Amino acid sequence: MNKIDYLIALVITVICFSLRLYKLDNPIADHHSFRQADTAAVARNFVQDGFNPLFPQSDSYTALSEHQTPNPNRYFINEFPLYNSLVALVYKAKGINSNYARLVSDVFASIGVFFLYLLAKKLFSTKVATLAALFYAVLPYNVYYGRVVMPEPAFICFSIVSFYLLLLFVEKPSFIRGLVFSLIFATAMLVKPYSIFLFIPFIYWVLVSHGLASFTKPMFYLAPVLSIIPLLLWRYHISLYPEASFASKWLLNQGDIRFSGAFFRWLIFDRLNRLIFTSGGFVLLFFGVTRAVQSKKGWLILFWLISVLAYFTVFAMGNVTHDYYQLPIMPVGAILVSLGFFYLIDQGQNVFQKLTLGSLASSLILISLAFGWYEVRGFFNVNDWNMIEAGKRVDQITPPDAKVIAPYQTNPAFLYQTNRHGWTMGYDIEKKIAEGATYYVSTSYDDEAHRLEKDYTLVEKNDRYLIIKLVEKIK
Repeated sequence: MNKIDYLIALVITVICFSLRLYKLDNPIADHHSFRQADTAAVARNFVQDGFNPLFPQSDSYTALSEHQTPNPNRYFINEFPLYNSLVALVYKAKGINSNYARLVSDVFASIGVFFLYLLAKKLFSTKVATLAALFYAVLPYNVYYGRVVMPEPAFICFSIVSFYLLLLFVEKPSFIRGLVFSLIFATAMLVKPYSIFLFIPFIYWVLVSHGLASFTKPMFYLAPVLSIIPLLLWRYHISLYPEASFASKWLLNQGDIRFSGAFFRWLIFDRLNRLIFTSGGFVLLFFGVTRAVQSKKGWLILFWLISVLAYFTVFAMGNVTHDYYQLPIMPVGAILVSLGFFYLIDQGQNVFQKLTLGSLASSLILISLAFGWYEVRGFFNVNDWNMIEAGKRVDQITPPDAKVIAPYQTNPAFLYQTNRHGWTMGYDIEKKIAEGATYYVSTSYDDEAHRLEKDYTLVEKNDRYLIIKLVEKIK
């Protein structure tokens, strides 16, 4: 590639980074705050309680496992905490502030778009790569999830870089290239094990590029083994601490959702069509599939798409429940939208037809961006400022070692705002007091709060929240 290509990639990377600065100073209380709060808490606790990536800790004593196994150490051992560790390093240098965590996500998203350009350029052309990377950079759904305090931006970034490194490795299967590819792909699977589905296009590309000779090259055996060993070791480590992991069986097919009408409605109509590609991009994506079937390189992109669809299918309920689970479709979807854009224009037989089809294709892109912003703009809103205010007040007036009950329908975002360890649910208050709970804070004056106000010491109360000290009952 020449200097122009790198310049284009750099300009799009700057655009990507700049857009994700929007509302960077949001507290951890916007869309999917429940997942962001746990991620942010692990990073903060690495700084406050000691750095040990083998035993990350959240703020909550609330049981995680499906069997409600007690978790007195607050362990939070799910995906390998690489993202949290990097955020903790920034916190060490700059101070604990969730803005820095969002910046780390922004950096990963920007690295991802840079390599997406390189990948699409290597497979297709400068124009396809430019539109694919630009669409990826500015699509509203992707903008929002490129600045969340979650491991997803790192996961998508490492996935894209792995794909690009695979192209280099297959092109020249040297030991060094294979080792670098294995390292990055292993990292992608550690950050999110869903990356394992990328073996589908990877195996296709090795076989189609080298044929039967693939079976005679040792590095084509060694690279996947090296890639997957760290994930297997980490999964074994997780199995030793069942209390520290989310209940996950429900992600597969709870309620027999897979291949039901609701499954297709949620994933195809609601998520891909309405939320992510928002009609215009969804149409171009199908044109992109039509273009991709016409070449070997296009089929590589289709196998990438197949791997994402396989992931959707295996983790059916997870994808129906959470809209961020569809993030793996973004890089391959952006390439297909770009291929579809130019395929539509190429159907014109003369200049007038090409201009007409170009206008139509451009309109579909604009529709995708406009409708996308309409659908996603609410994601950036803080959902409960009372919770933010109450959390800050608890942090101001309670001892650093206070253990706080902050009921918020199991969402840890409220507890995170208090900067204390504790519980994300009420109920069984006396049992929690026996386990060390010293304060109760609530933004809802419900029956539980009313009873506790009578039985224990009221510290502060207004129309937004109340704080109760649980040390000793009022006689």
